[in-house]
Amino acid sequence: ILTQTANHKQVRCDNELEANDNVFSRPNRCLMPELPLERDVSAIEIQQAMEQFPRIFTESYPSSGPALYLGPLNEAMNQSIFNSNEPRPLSIYLHRTETASTHCFCKNVLCNEVIVDYLGENYIVWAWDCSKDANYQRLLWMLLEYIGSSASAVVAAIPLDEFPVLVCLLSTQRHIILDSTTSPDEIYIRLIEIREDFHSPSEEMIHDENQRLSICSNENWYPGSSQLELVEQESDKFRNIANYFSNSSYQIISVEQINNKKWLTKYQKQKEFICNRIGHDRSERILFHGCLRETSQDILRQGFHHEQTSIHGTKYGHGFYFSTDPKRSHIYALPDLHGGR
Repeated sequence: ILTQTANHKQVRCDNELEANDNVFSRPNRCLMPELPLERDVSAIEIQQAMEQFPRIFTESYPSSGPALYLGPLNEAMNQSIFNSNEPRPLSIYLHRTETASTHCFCKNVLCNEVIVDYLGENYIVWAWDCSKDANYQRLLWMLLEYIGSSASAVVAAIPLDEFPVLVCLLSTQRHIILDSTTSPDEIYIRLIEIREDFHSPSEEMIHDENQRLSICSNENWYPGSSQLELVEQESDKFRNIANYFSNSSYQIISVEQINNKKWLTKYQKQKEFICNRIGHDRSERILFHGCLRETSQDILRQGFHHEQTSIHGTKYGHGFYFSTDPKRSHIYALPDLHGGR
């Protein structure tokens, strides 16, 4: 079947399997070896595993597929969405050998010359084989560490039998999923639209030392990035916060205060307005929000933005959850690699 796209290029897709097609006669093959979770895996080991991906892909399918970035996910992000000279979207291909649609997707999409050429000219492509459970779990961990909880939660919510998927990353907070049910022609058109949207004039690209790159839509007020200031342990402010944890087994390592002049000015004006309305100054209440360390960095940069809704912010509706009980919020502050929360 030949279908015509908007820019007059043709995308070929095969609707039926040919009986003599060796792509479907050969046994299922994983494109990457398993990387066990029981031990630490070095960056070199990960890269060596990724280098097998294009080699086995070429042996299994009609062409070599798109040119892949064979390096850690964070480096692929540096070369794509965080590239200050020539930024471009990052396309993340997530493979799973066991699913029925994998071979069709690889043959009709990833071996399609028009799509492959367009990806090579306009995207950085990074791939990962999720066929082994350990590799799938390691992927979720990498998404959480390098992109954030939102992307990790979105991928984790995709049923495994709906793989493979193509995740198009425009920023750490903007990603679009193209799944195997989408036709090659539709995928090609969506790739063009996503690439054009990446440079949309309605968005402002913000660069500074604390935030390598972020995208701010005009419809959302951006308060500017914040700075953290360490609170001295001898100060009243530190003791007041510590009192909330006095009847618990938690050890407070440090207390840091967020400094943001725009936020502070806006808060003080609202506080003054409320105090005048209610006739007293007891208008404040301490609330706690537990989250991953990576999420706290997103909040520090962009505030409680609606696209940063956490994995747990769904029980009573999507949003950010706060509690007057620090012990309850502490449950959602999952420990980092060093055990800190």
